[in-house]
Amino acid sequence: MRVERTADGVALMRALEQHAPRRLFDDPLSPRMISGWPSVIAARRPLRWLFLHALERAGPGLYGAVICRTRAIDDACRAALATGISRVVIVGAGMDTRPYRMPEMAAAEVWEFDLASTQAVKKATLARALDALPANVSYIPLDLTAPDAADVLAGAGTGRTLLICEAVTMYVTGEAVDRVLAYAGGLAAGSRLILTYLPRAEADRSENRRWSRRLGWRSAYHPAEFADRLRAYGLTPLADLGADDHQAQLLRPAGRELAVFPGERIAVAAVNTVGP
Repeated sequence: MRVERTADGVALMRALEQHAPRRLFDDPLSPRMISGWPSVIAARRPLRWLFLHALERAGPGLYGAVICRTRAIDDACRAALATGISRVVIVGAGMDTRPYRMPEMAAAEVWEFDLASTQAVKKATLARALDALPANVSYIPLDLTAPDAADVLAGAGTGRTLLICEAVTMYVTGEAVDRVLAYAGGLAAGSRLILTYLPRAEADRSENRRWSRRLGWRSAYHPAEFADRLRAYGLTPLADLGADDHQAQLLRPAGRELAVFPGERIAVAAVNTVGP
């Protein structure tokens, strides 16, 4: 399945970043989340060099986009958890390792939602990497396109929550995106949403048609349109970050020169303290 291949590719790129001299984030678990040829590439310096150069030719800025997105979401998670939030819901968790590598999540109640097939692979991988699955993490199968998706999400409860939805919305319909926003808007006051989305300008760009077909893009939004959508569900936009922000806030301060594909933005929002 395309979504599963995307999760594997992201896991490989996060593992490769651990070898960067000025890496943007620490993820010591990421090399253990991959196997087969990706693990061979990550373990050997000449192969890492060859792979990254081939990736940059095939998809300029994709590596930069993934590692900057990872760091920016890490930072947003820490800021949210510092407010006292102790519940984390991850929609489309893929091979995400945050609940297992971030000390800030160690004491949190974590709910991971994803396709059953993706979760089966992840749980088997984690069982090998960690010896046992953490007791604070629950794994709930979810297909956002299914009619019962809203009910499945509701099963995680509506207490004060950090809701993360990374690299998911562009692969599902607008109706499925609205299910996530509706769940977010129904969370307790003080909850936070961190969600990535595809900017409409990039979805419409003729140069990106090959990526649209290959990756199966289905939903895209103008930033102002997405902010309005958040407000409609009772959410207050706090930040909306893109490639230029990543260059200015992450790469240049670290002395890194990397292209960043502008095909994904990070929206951060809070649940209104006074209704929608």
